[in-house]
Amino acid sequence: MMEKTKRIPLWLALIPVLVLVFLIIFNVTWLDDDPLAGANQLALLLSSAIASALAVAYGTKFQTLIDGVIKTFSVSAISIVVLLCIGMIAGTWMLSGVIPAFIYYGLFILRPEYFLPAAMIISAIVSVATGSSWTTIATIGVAMLAIGSAMGINPAISAGAIISGAYFGDKLSPLSDTTILASSTAGIDIFDHIKYMMRTTVPTFIIALTIFTAMSIFGGVSEGDTANVAAIQASLDSLFNLSPFVFIVPILVGFMVYKKVHSLPTLLGASIIAMVAAIILQPEHVGRIATSLTKTGEAGFLEKLIVLFRAAYGEISVNTGDEAVDSLVSTGGMRGMLDTVWLIIMAMVFGGVMDASGFIHRITEAIVSKVQTTGSTIVAMVLSCVLLNMSTADQYVTIVLSGKMYSQAFRRRGIAPEVLSRTMEDAGTVTSVLIPWNSCGATQAAVLGVPTLVYLPFTFFCILSPIVAITCALTGWGIKKTAPEAPKA
Repeated sequence: MMEKTKRIPLWLALIPVLVLVFLIIFNVTWLDDDPLAGANQLALLLSSAIASALAVAYGTKFQTLIDGVIKTFSVSAISIVVLLCIGMIAGTWMLSGVIPAFIYYGLFILRPEYFLPAAMIISAIVSVATGSSWTTIATIGVAMLAIGSAMGINPAISAGAIISGAYFGDKLSPLSDTTILASSTAGIDIFDHIKYMMRTTVPTFIIALTIFTAMSIFGGVSEGDTANVAAIQASLDSLFNLSPFVFIVPILVGFMVYKKVHSLPTLLGASIIAMVAAIILQPEHVGRIATSLTKTGEAGFLEKLIVLFRAAYGEISVNTGDEAVDSLVSTGGMRGMLDTVWLIIMAMVFGGVMDASGFIHRITEAIVSKVQTTGSTIVAMVLSCVLLNMSTADQYVTIVLSGKMYSQAFRRRGIAPEVLSRTMEDAGTVTSVLIPWNSCGATQAAVLGVPTLVYLPFTFFCILSPIVAITCALTGWGIKKTAPEAPKA
């Protein structure tokens, strides 16, 4: 892959990244339209073009860049399919009454004075059980965001609490793909990885939970409009059959998770089960939507079947006369995820070019060459993971690349592989959701309807995780040592 005869200057390798950051800032600052609707995609494409031109000028064959893009796609293509399945869940779980039921009963249980810490804890529990932050946020997270909105809580703060809990669970679950990937990349047992990761993850969770608790009690995040909450509950009750039977859908999905069914068939099965439940449990609601879609004002079985399919792939809206309720029960299905899919495709192009050109290697090489101590080696890896999440736009690529690039440096410094795998997650897994053009950041922004840079200041767990990792590195606390490995001749 490295046909170049000239060494790439560091400043040149940084140009595509700096251009991308500048264009993203420009889009967010000056464009009135949603940057996810095309502006950020264009920024990634232009940055990829600049990276390609510079790489070819320094001796890389264009076919090598194409191969790099294809390789990157092969790693992340499944994420796109998962994202589309999440779109199906959003539509079918709404139509079947699952999410409305969560909202309805959640409004009885949750209160403004403890909503934020509760949202974080619930998201963490569900994420540990499912092993997926994406699934957690797309199901229970969407419902809790709606509950918070009904209470008058800023959606950005609610999203921060939900994402913080979901990514805590994602890190520690033995079912999580990032947990499995990090431990296997470092070459250690997954349960040793989880046990050692507790040393940074649990303190970070406690700090974040304390902040959310203080915000709920003293921050005045909500006025707790009881009348508004009651009105929303009444509207949901009139639209849907909110009997406890609707929870059969998440219970069956939970059983699939318990049986360790792969995430993709689990997500697809969750949508199909919800479609069946919609016909059985919500015949009046499905009938009303089907009638509104026909010109004759009559809806038969075929029209109702169309509604089921439309909930999975397209937009479903209900006009109740209450904008708050309409926004809660309207969905976009797979179509609502297409802007995010488009963004991920462009991000994979950029990441593939940056990797195949050697630009990523050159940037991280410059960082690694400066480290002289155990602490600085770990700090360098943390910073590299953030940079890789920005330049490759995918957490899986970040975990694999950072593990490969720093494994030798860790061995030479006598740093145990448990620290290597932990750092991949402390800095790689959790920071991916903070970057607008990363597949994680783009996905959660689309699912929750809150832009990445809007919820970013409130994702305390994700912000604090790399800071805690750096603190441990500089103080030496929780850093497991081994016998240093001598450099190979």
